[in-house]
Amino acid sequence: MNTVFDAMCREVDARQDELIETLIGLVRIPTQTPPGENYDRIVEFLLPEFRRLGFDARRYDLPPEVFEARCRKYYPELTGIRANLLARLAIPGKPGMAFYCHLDTVPVGEPAHWTVDPFEPIVRDGYVWGRGAADSKAGAAAILQAFRTLHRLGVEPAVSPVVALTTDEEVGPYTGLMHMVDSGVFDGCQWFHSCDGMADSVGIGSLGAFTWTIRVFGRSVHSGSSFLGLNPIEHSVSLLNELLRTKREVEARRSQLVAGPEVVKTAGRQYLGPLLNITIARGGVKHNVVPPEFLLEGDRRFIPEEDEAECVRELEEAISRARERDPELRCEFQVRPFYPAFMRPADDPWVSEVCRLVGAVRGVPVGPAGVNGSTDVAHVGRATSLKVTIHGVARHGETRNHGVDERCRVDDLVAVTKIVALLAAGVSPPSG
Repeated sequence: MNTVFDAMCREVDARQDELIETLIGLVRIPTQTPPGENYDRIVEFLLPEFRRLGFDARRYDLPPEVFEARCRKYYPELTGIRANLLARLAIPGKPGMAFYCHLDTVPVGEPAHWTVDPFEPIVRDGYVWGRGAADSKAGAAAILQAFRTLHRLGVEPAVSPVVALTTDEEVGPYTGLMHMVDSGVFDGCQWFHSCDGMADSVGIGSLGAFTWTIRVFGRSVHSGSSFLGLNPIEHSVSLLNELLRTKREVEARRSQLVAGPEVVKTAGRQYLGPLLNITIARGGVKHNVVPPEFLLEGDRRFIPEEDEAECVRELEEAISRARERDPELRCEFQVRPFYPAFMRPADDPWVSEVCRLVGAVRGVPVGPAGVNGSTDVAHVGRATSLKVTIHGVARHGETRNHGVDERCRVDDLVAVTKIVALLAAGVSPPSG
């Protein structure tokens, strides 16, 4: 029997109510982006908690000039301080390990569609409900609780932990985490563990992404004289056909990255694949007016084996073919970057060790897989030599990330806390 392993797990279980209250406190602070509200408030909420545990904890703002240069042109609607939290516990002679999660959330949308108040979280049916509960304030609560556990048990970490709780992950394209990477914050670290991930696997890579906009121009007139105008909605038909043709070609491709079990189960594919999505269509002002323009928007998720610039060119070629089919099509194409793709070796001994630990805590085998979404952790994976692993509370469909009635399982919250505590303590799972 591994007594330290068991003692740490028992301590996390015994303090479950405190863990839940921490998550509830975080969810109660709205950090929706856009616009990026209350970043400083949530960081100030967390700073004293880490300082009580002996961490050198401080607010780490993205410099205004960096934000203006890297983000403003893509998201003019963002406002406020881009605050982040950086906490270090330097232990002489011990290598660094970074623990990460993001504090911002997507907007609530229409609150009337929720069955709970998104910012007055509740515990019901074994879940914590509220905006950000799963994506990804559960991870932030778990990291804090994990170090409370070590502190109470008098267990000195086997590493020098660096905690990065950052913002703007939901919007990009240059986040607090990315600035920390580029500023050398993690230079003394050997490992990087993200708690913003799936519960069914250990992430070792992710899809990249960019969003795109096609603005189709028309000539607005009274619908009674529509023959004098140019209807941009009608002239988008050739464009939509070419985009759907490109979509079929794109989504037939496969990565070397293995898909997580839930993706395999629901999508029926063993490996991650790229995606081309048309997600927004807007146009028209009144039934009897030919609109002046029609807007089509979407995103392109690309696998690590694809070149992002080539992905953009594919869309440009689809637009060119549409123009050939419809000489009256007039449109403008724009791309807004999000995150790159990345992939790390599945057979790395560290990945195997993390998978074994996660499996021991959860009581089921857990293997490495690619993350089907996109994340700023990709910048860590591409710009550093850190050994990156990703594991969190998200479950496809069930946790409703980005959706109405977002929630996370309490037992997943507890499991992630145990995993962080054990990783920081350097405690291996029981053998056999």
